[in-house]
Amino acid sequence: MLVVGLGCTPLRALCTDLTALRQLLGTQGFLYSAVGYVLLFVVASLLLFPGSALVIAAGLLFGPVWGTLLSLLAATLASACAFLLARHLGRGWLLVRFGDRPLFQRIVRGIDTYGVDFLIFTRLVPLFPYNIQNYAYGLTAIGFWRYTLISALTLLPGTWVYSYLAATLAEQGITWRVSGELLLCGLLLFALTQAARRVYRRCLTVGQDQPSSVEVKR
Repeated sequence: MLVVGLGCTPLRALCTDLTALRQLLGTQGFLYSAVGYVLLFVVASLLLFPGSALVIAAGLLFGPVWGTLLSLLAATLASACAFLLARHLGRGWLLVRFGDRPLFQRIVRGIDTYGVDFLIFTRLVPLFPYNIQNYAYGLTAIGFWRYTLISALTLLPGTWVYSYLAATLAEQGITWRVSGELLLCGLLLFALTQAARRVYRRCLTVGQDQPSSVEVKR
């Protein structure tokens, strides 16, 4: 009944009307809207909610430039918070619960074998879920500031693409130009991901038998 009720109220129109949403944000002031978005992004990321949806929303609501900057700030803060939580507060629990899982072991082995190059690689190419990476890297030997800086730099290209395409789509609608840009970005991302997966699997076999530097304490 609640869902049906919401569908018949102005809330539904507000959620589907970009102009109304922008006007609502305008009445709150840019600063409050920006801070609210960043906080929402950080909390959602810590709860493993996909950040791409929020990046798209920022592009729609704030435009390509501010959408990119706010999303980059929010994603960097979320990455740093998850890293610190894993390293200093939940390390023992996370190691006991997830230390033996193949995904975590691959990340640890990748850092042990390839160092920062592996971090850059997995940040640019989505081999593993991004928000899970944030916690997993907190359990490795990589330094906090190096991790945070690399995360921010590697986030920038994808964040700009999502924000730009979302803002362009909102302003121009479905045109041949926008459709072509979407298709091109999709094909490039797919090709890059598939190529990276093959390279990763091939390189990983080299260090398959190397022990992990993280000891799981039970």
